[in-house]
Amino acid sequence: MTVSSHGVSRRIFWVFLFLGTVLCFACSPRHFVSLPARTDTPTRIDGTLEFVRFDDSVVSSIFIEIADTPETQIKGLMGRRSLDPTQGMLFVFESVKPQIFLMKNTRISLDIIFVGENGCVVNIAENTTPMSDKIYKSQGPIKYVVEVTAGFTKHFKIEKGVCIRWRRK
Repeated sequence: MTVSSHGVSRRIFWVFLFLGTVLCFACSPRHFVSLPARTDTPTRIDGTLEFVRFDDSVVSSIFIEIADTPETQIKGLMGRRSLDPTQGMLFVFESVKPQIFLMKNTRISLDIIFVGENGCVVNIAENTTPMSDKIYKSQGPIKYVVEVTAGFTKHFKIEKGVCIRWRRK
């Protein structure tokens, strides 16, 4: 019995096609593999804030997320993996009194700017330690706190006496 060359070629073709398909499938990523979910919460833009000198000249301005309820104030920037240098969080407290801040569940280093009822900086906690139990305190009664990325206050020369001016969108 003779086998035609066409029949052999056809079998070889199917064997190579089968093996190539198996190899391609074995080397390709599986469809059931999933990427980890993104856990970072983007900053919500609720308004803008300007840092101003005594002569009313603007030192810097940022977009702000406003924390003005107990729930948003407790959460703050906890869990965030990053904060854009043009953004920050403004805490607006119902009553004027000394405040303390913790970095327990905050992953990024911040500058915490404590601001009095008159809108001027009382004191600053620079380059806070992420994920720590260290307590950062205002040096007196305050109405506002502004949180920005670490190094912001040094870069823009934000210091005691500089004031804030803010507005909602």
